Amino acid sequence: MTTKTELMQFKVTPQERTPIEKCDKKQGMTVSEYVRACLLMEMVLDGEMQALKIVATTIGRKAVKALHKRAEQLEAIGEAEPSK
Repeated sequence: MTTKTELMQFKVTPQERTPIEKCDKKQGMTVSEYVRACLLMEMVLDGEMQALKIVATTIGRKAVKALHKRAEQLEAIGEAEPSK
């Protein structure tokens, strides 16, 4: 994973802040993760290839983590079942 070292700041109105914070919590992300994801997806839709590469890499990592977590859950279920 690439370490994030660059800081970008921007201002929002109170009316903008509230739905952004609600949406990030609903998605299980921090505000930073949510805003990055939104911006990158907008760039992908505009045809920015670098953004597409970033999104594909991120999705790939998340998919692997999700599959690993599911495998662990299935393994735990298998260990909990009595032997026949």
